[in-house]
Amino acid sequence: MRLRHRIAAGMLAVVLCSGLLTGCENTKIVLTTGLASNELFRIGDVSCMLPEALVYLNNQKNQYENVYGIEMWERDFGDRTLEEYLKSQVVSQLAQVKSMVLLAGEQKIELSEDEKGKAGEAAHAYFSSLSEAEVRLLKTDEDGIKRMYEDYCLAHKAYGQITEDAAVEISDDEARIIQIQQIFVPEENLAQELKGRLEEGEDFSALASNYSKASQTTVAIARGDESEAYEAVAFDLDNEEVSDVFAADGGYYILKCLNTFMEEESEANKVQVARQRQTERFQQVYSGLMQDTLSEFQEKLWNKVSFADYEEVKTSSFFEVYQEYFE
Repeated sequence: MRLRHRIAAGMLAVVLCSGLLTGCENTKIVLTTGLASNELFRIGDVSCMLPEALVYLNNQKNQYENVYGIEMWERDFGDRTLEEYLKSQVVSQLAQVKSMVLLAGEQKIELSEDEKGKAGEAAHAYFSSLSEAEVRLLKTDEDGIKRMYEDYCLAHKAYGQITEDAAVEISDDEARIIQIQQIFVPEENLAQELKGRLEEGEDFSALASNYSKASQTTVAIARGDESEAYEAVAFDLDNEEVSDVFAADGGYYILKCLNTFMEEESEANKVQVARQRQTERFQQVYSGLMQDTLSEFQEKLWNKVSFADYEEVKTSSFFEVYQEYFE
């Protein structure tokens, strides 16, 4: 079953170490009982308390239920239940946020007074929406919600500042998307025969349709999508130009360029290339600072959490309130 994730900004929308508490190669993981009774995990000197995880968990649970209904939890997700899956996702998300808070401290990144004020206003708005039963079951208070919003904001801010020097201008050529027709066959002699027929005036599309073993005869590609040998030929063609036969990917290609610059697609690809560079920059900083960081997780405490104990909790607006005040 495919779930639609509706959490604000895709939980930072960056490639962090998504399995931080279950095997990130640069973080030492210790399952422990050496934490405080309601301390779920600790990364470096940054802690995540159980009420924080309960707020995240119940908000996401209720968002899903609002779309799919409560019966969704009766289904399995691979070799585990959907409840177990969501619980693991919440721990991973919170681990990402807390890791960013730790990185913010290392980088001397702090919230402004204005940002702290927004966190307070958002916390008051969200906490005021909770019923007495929800406050009791989530074991939270307004100050706790404020700290959660501050951490969430700081995580976004840290990522932005750490990666801002990677947000350089991407050239048209770097982001260029081209449209190619292709003929791919296993045998060189057949490829040479088809090349000869093209030179005699036969239609490229017809030959591609009849002979090509590629899954598609017309493709749009960006740099990095295909093998080096393929791209070296494809990106050197002019409009309507047909390549010579060349070997790549275990066979032989003939290419015809239909469009050397797909403008709309290339502009969109600039954003993707910039994000990739920001991600690479972040991973460099992240790996260096987290290499010797010890993470501790109180697994038994989290295993005791059951959806059945939170039927009175209906709140689902935690992330929406954040967006209202910060975006």
